[in-house]
Amino acid sequence: MAKAKTEEIVCEDRISVLPEDLLVTILDLLPTKDAVATMFLSKRWLSTWTMVTSLVYKDIDCESKKSVWCFLKKSMQLHKAPVINSLCMELGPQCPTTDDVDIGKLVAKAVDRLVIKLDINLLWSAGPSSLHRSLYSCETLVELTLSGQILVNIPSSYSAYLPSLRELELINVVYKDEDSLVSLLSSCPVLEILFVDRRKDDNVKKFNVKVPTLWDFWYTNYSSCSSSFDHTDRCLVVDAPALTNYRICDFSGDSRSIEDMPFLQDANIDVESYHPDDKFLTSFSSVLSLHLYLSDAMVNHCSTINFSRLIKLSICPCGPEWLEPLLRFLGNAPKLKEFLVDYKFLYKAEDIPYSWWNQQSPVPGCLSTELEIFEWREYGDRMEEEDFLTYILSNSMRLKTATISFRSDLEDQKLIIEELEVLPRVSTISHLLFK
Repeated sequence: MAKAKTEEIVCEDRISVLPEDLLVTILDLLPTKDAVATMFLSKRWLSTWTMVTSLVYKDIDCESKKSVWCFLKKSMQLHKAPVINSLCMELGPQCPTTDDVDIGKLVAKAVDRLVIKLDINLLWSAGPSSLHRSLYSCETLVELTLSGQILVNIPSSYSAYLPSLRELELINVVYKDEDSLVSLLSSCPVLEILFVDRRKDDNVKKFNVKVPTLWDFWYTNYSSCSSSFDHTDRCLVVDAPALTNYRICDFSGDSRSIEDMPFLQDANIDVESYHPDDKFLTSFSSVLSLHLYLSDAMVNHCSTINFSRLIKLSICPCGPEWLEPLLRFLGNAPKLKEFLVDYKFLYKAEDIPYSWWNQQSPVPGCLSTELEIFEWREYGDRMEEEDFLTYILSNSMRLKTATISFRSDLEDQKLIIEELEVLPRVSTISHLLFK
């Protein structure tokens, strides 16, 4: 009998023989903890991880008593890459608040390593912490996010300069004073994108955004004013003539001042309704695409402004008396081609009375000559909704599509569809679509 042949299985380590730069590229795709853990594989891997260029350290589990801080500190001490492409540090409430926790030193090291993208989020229980001032003169930094318990402190004697910074996020941080904010923004000669989320106690009364290169600005302030008599001595001042995209969500009651924005293309406006400002709203008159959260006061103010370039309009009605002034609004938008009504704030408000409006008033010119796309979201089959939909369909001469999506709890949708399909339509090329 022939002797049985046995196959010898040889485990060949093909990864370890790869070039160092390729191994680093592979480790850059792994979570930082896993990349560091490869040091225990063999001598070949002992220091490879120290050259990775994308680092993420996060206190993910808020219930855990153990923080990522010790791992962050030790691994950054051993890190040797000459350039850091991306560094994210997020420290939660479990992070110790001892003197040994010096986030500033790690930031200084990142600056020395020519960091390109830096994200710092301090969610710890300690007070706001200043970062090393070298951060504000980092020549390689392109994207910077500062969030949580961070004190933006730029001494008046320090020449801040961020020549490469194009995107900046300031999320619920505190400023030493207004000059620190001004110094930070003025130190960014090529800044294009700015995200601001303010907290009520951020030490700034006049939030001055004077950035000539800025083209995308998101501003959020949820510090709600409690009544129509609440006024604050704080204000938002925007001087950014190159802006093309602007989103503001502001319930603070702060005053607002905006300079001309001749290149504005897209605006999303959700502001408290107690003190709508004609001058503020007029600043958006040249916009091409506009999304509005419409209180009764807001729609009345907008109905007096000439939106001569407006092509796309999206509205979220927030009050009962919106139809009549909306028609005046549409009358001031002669080039409007797309119109969306989102009823998400009103579809549950069954007690809101019917909004009476004069259907005999002149038909807005955009309906007769321009409107091509109409959409209604959260349609609830109330009387005012059906009347307004009928008005749109019977007056929009060039309408191509009208899309209706129903609210989730609406019953007998099939019957409603049958009723809507027979509504008169003046456009012979229009299609009625349902979601």
